[in-house]
Amino acid sequence: MKIAFAFHRDADNPAVQSSRPFSILRELRRRGTEIVPAYPLGRPDSLGEKAKKALHRVVGKRYRADREPSRLAEYSNKFKEITAGKDFDIVFSPGSEVVAHLPTNRPIAFCADATFANLLDYYWDYTNLSADYIRQGHELEQAALSRASLAIYPSEWAARAAIDFYKTDPSRVAVIPFGANFGRENRREDVANWIERRPDWELRLLFVGREWERKGGDIAVEAAKILSERNIRVRLDIVGVAIPQRHGTLPWIHPHGLLRAGVPHEAQVLTSLFEQAHFVVVPSRAEAYGMTFCESNAFGVPAVGAATGGIPTIIKTDVNGLLMPLEATGKEYADEIQRIFTDQGRYQQMALDAYDEFATRLNWGAFCREFLLRAEPLVGSSVAGLKDAQTL
Repeated sequence: MKIAFAFHRDADNPAVQSSRPFSILRELRRRGTEIVPAYPLGRPDSLGEKAKKALHRVVGKRYRADREPSRLAEYSNKFKEITAGKDFDIVFSPGSEVVAHLPTNRPIAFCADATFANLLDYYWDYTNLSADYIRQGHELEQAALSRASLAIYPSEWAARAAIDFYKTDPSRVAVIPFGANFGRENRREDVANWIERRPDWELRLLFVGREWERKGGDIAVEAAKILSERNIRVRLDIVGVAIPQRHGTLPWIHPHGLLRAGVPHEAQVLTSLFEQAHFVVVPSRAEAYGMTFCESNAFGVPAVGAATGGIPTIIKTDVNGLLMPLEATGKEYADEIQRIFTDQGRYQQMALDAYDEFATRLNWGAFCREFLLRAEPLVGSSVAGLKDAQTL
């Protein structure tokens, strides 16, 4: 199978979009799939787009240029230019932006962590949007879903919006969980050793996220505080975000700032934190998917998160972690964490089960295998259709 891999940014750069395009591309190549690179198709904001954004800001509205019709036309023109004279069986994009109007008679597949309808008024940067941008957002999403033979989402939450809100044929929508980018090479025997070495006399919690409020940082701190007050020795490691000053003097909080997986010495620190953590606790208020939970499972660390967005597809309570109600308090998080931690037999089994969830379904190998299985019939139908057309 030859795949034209279309994206508006550089898919070979692991720093782009939390490494999702890079990870998919690498796994497809590892499986022997021939890739026709059709990226990057995008360009920086034009002066006109910057001016439009500034004008909307003046009137208290948010505007983004990523769904401008002129930009989408440029994606299509650049795709046509790059792929001219090149043979491929199917187009795949790790996003819906570029596929809406692509000039090709080949089947199109894309994956995205959410639809525009999912994001609207859910993430803070998708609130208070201009009417123009909302209209463009829905139009692009509808066009992409109408154009695609296969729309892949990592969660039931996102897939349901594609079907219910945009009226997409369910046979063209698939739920395939995304995989972990960090810890993807971990082996079960190593993970079992890390689990065995985690002490039962100290509870280590790990919070990873760049947005304190959206990721529920205060709830994680409150849970740790309550556990400490119950005479459980607690350590809360915080990665990715500055701790609000109100929490700065708590002795069991250990801040680490931003640790980037692509920087060797920072990746080494991050690896150590995952290996030693008993739980990754990120009580997100909004989360399209939650890659951190997949990565925690890759280290045999049960994930603790809230039942919002795509998280319920990842976390199975008492299997690979604890899925909490969105309205759960820090005390309720503390109660559930304590319930598992104080029964070391149960904890160690959950930790091993967490790794097994990563190894079987929360990895990019599983994602690409399922995608290729679903793509094969589309390619076969396309080839047959072209032959019929030639015959006629």
